[in-house]
Amino acid sequence: MKKIYFSVLTLMSSLTFQAQQTIGFEGITLMSESYNNGSDESGGFTLSGVFFANNYNSTWGSWSGFSVSNVTDVTTPGYSNQYASFAGSGGESSINYGVYASSGSITFHNNGVEGLEPTSVNLTSIQVANTTYTALSMRDGDSFGKQFGSINGADGNPDGTNGADFFKIWIVALGQNTERIDSVEVYLADFRSSDNNEDYILDAWQTVDLSAITESVYGLTFSFESSDNGQWGMNTPAYFALDNLVFNNTLGVRNQTLENVSVYPNPIQNQLRIKGDKGLVEIFDVNGSLVQSFEHNQFSNVDVSNLMSGVYVLKLSNEQGVFTTKLMK
Repeated sequence: MKKIYFSVLTLMSSLTFQAQQTIGFEGITLMSESYNNGSDESGGFTLSGVFFANNYNSTWGSWSGFSVSNVTDVTTPGYSNQYASFAGSGGESSINYGVYASSGSITFHNNGVEGLEPTSVNLTSIQVANTTYTALSMRDGDSFGKQFGSINGADGNPDGTNGADFFKIWIVALGQNTERIDSVEVYLADFRSSDNNEDYILDAWQTVDLSAITESVYGLTFSFESSDNGQWGMNTPAYFALDNLVFNNTLGVRNQTLENVSVYPNPIQNQLRIKGDKGLVEIFDVNGSLVQSFEHNQFSNVDVSNLMSGVYVLKLSNEQGVFTTKLMK
């Protein structure tokens, strides 16, 4: 095989490459039929370089933003069952899934990997579902929320909707400065049709196409809208479940500061050779996760047979600077 040498002289301009990622919640360890609502006050969850914000109030034991759950209870009504997906599982029959309440955001970043710079994130899709708490409130009514399809509110008096109820979320794309740049609406319940047979409360996971959002996206937030509102705002519980966020992440490799480094062959097979400046070598996958690291002393012959086929970023760093390059396998 012909050897292809990469050095700083041929990499002065930034390299970029696209990598599709699917972010689920299986990376969070939970006991069966349990949840993590941020009570450790860490402020959120990071999964493959994507941050899900959480705001936990220890005084009241309340939270907003994102929790992670595997609760499967689809029959118990009320606030005590606020962490259950009405679909009875995560998306694609997974165990864990996310629960969103009230307000909060998702932030895309480079997972703290020096040498990588975040560029555009192109959204593909996300799966959403009702929570049991919200679904049963809409189906049966409770002390705060009305029974959807009824002409009356929770107080028993006509509420002016004539039963044409709905509950929907807005998936809002955020720009680099957290400005709102685009949005997609998704109905989780809809009773507006003149044909009652078309009324529904979503009881399964729905895949939402986000590819129409074509601008560079740096984060996501969500908002709620319901036909059932009162003096203090929306009466419908402001919750939904989410899973399997899919997007294309363009990573950029910064200009090099170390000049005497060669890495070959590329594409790599089972052995990778490095010549030049001493330093710590780290290899990252496209999610920004460290998959291999070792000390390099002018010449290294490294076994990389354990790496799956795909795209990687190699970083060599020492006191004089950093060298980074893209690897293919």
